[in-house]
This record gives sequence, C-alpha cells and structure tokens, in this order.
Amino acid sequence: MSNPVLELLNNHRSIRAYTDEPVTDDMVATILSAANAGPNMNNYQPVTFIEITDQALKAAVTAQVGMDYIESAARYFVVAVDFNKDLIGLTPEVRALAEARLATYPMLEGGIVSAGVALGRAQVAAEAIGLGSVTMAGALGAFELYEKHLKLPQLVKVVMGFSIGFPAQEPGIKPKLPLTGMWMKDHYDQAQLEAAVADYDDTMTAYYAARGVDSSWVKNNTKLLTRPRDYTALGQYPKQKGFKI
Repeated sequence: MSNPVLELLNNHRSIRAYTDEPVTDDMVATILSAANAGPNMNNYQPVTFIEITDQALKAAVTAQVGMDYIESAARYFVVAVDFNKDLIGLTPEVRALAEARLATYPMLEGGIVSAGVALGRAQVAAEAIGLGSVTMAGALGAFELYEKHLKLPQLVKVVMGFSIGFPAQEPGIKPKLPLTGMWMKDHYDQAQLEAAVADYDDTMTAYYAARGVDSSWVKNNTKLLTRPRDYTALGQYPKQKGFKI
C-alpha cells in the first residue's frame, strides 16, 4: 500500500546539516499546529516547545552536548513535559491534590509519551513542507543550561531537543529492523526477535561498509552502551522538577 503520506513516513531522514536559508514563523506555526493536533494523555496537552533564539545559548548547548546541528539549525527547540499548564485556574485545595497526582511517575511517563507523539508529528510536518529535522535525546545533557536560562517552573521537565532547517545534506535512509523485530502476536517471542536482529545486523554491516565504516548494529550498540557515562545528575533531574520517581 502506498500514498504520499506513507511515502513521506517511510522515507524519513534525520538531517544534521542545514543551509543558511531562514525558516519563517509561518513554517514553525504550521509544524507546531500539526504537533499540537495529535493525541495526548487525557487531553492534559502536557507538551511545550520552547524555542531558543539566543545564538550564544545555542552555542553553549552545542559545546555541552557536542551536537553542531543545535547551533547551526535555523530553529532549535527544547521539548518539555509540561504539567504546570494543568494547574492554572484550579482552586488552592484542588491544586494541592493535583500537584500530588501530577508528580507521580505514571504521569511523567504519560507526558513523555505525549511529547514523543508530538515530536513525531512535528517531524512529518516539517518534511511535508520541505524542511529537515532531527530529534535529540542527547540534548538533555545540557539540562542545567536550560534550567538556568529558560525559567522553567516545577513540573516542567525538558525531555528532547528538536532542530529544523533546510537540508544541506542527503544522508540516505538508514535501514531499520524488519517488522519481525517489532511485531509480535500473543506473546513476546525471543527467538523471533533474535532472528530478526541477526538479519538486521547483516543489513547494517553492509550499510556501514558502503560508507567505509567497520560496524554493525550490535557493534554500535556495544560501543554506545559501554562508553563511560555518568547519569547521576540526569537521574536526579526529574526529582528536581518535582516528580517523585
């Protein structure tokens, strides 16, 4: 089955290099309207896109996390779970009860899922109007800078970065796991998954080799999951924002 929407979805590329052509406010409004129109947890609408326009701050974030496509992007946003908006208009008594509920881990998890849905829709909308984009979990590594400069209240926690601009590269489509690596029936099938990963590892070995790189999916996962990283501060960050995880 095929149609223009499915073709757009199946031809996704993460863009990490951008031209100097400006992205207009009308384009951003189009993208964020599409993101905002999607489903979310209980219609709490617990997602906020905060654009950083200060080029010096974008440069500082880039230096912190090592992602040049933050500083060089025409528009850069941090995407936050935002339950502060749901407290507005409540009486003091109701607000106290609401804050206790919103601070729980299941609410944070629902907010993160809602943010992921919004980001996926934003990427498709950006690509539909000729822009490129990239989402970045690693941008969270600069959370201290966001907290220092963005005036984020309690129950508002950054979860991702999002850059958009006109593409200055054609990176090609990165292969993904076959459907047997994500579609199971009736129970979790470890044997099916291991077979899918083995096939995919061969695919990724060839993909990297065509780019002059000696790697595979398993090798890349090994590198990423064993390199030294101290997640202590990131692990405490949700608690700093009032979430009782």
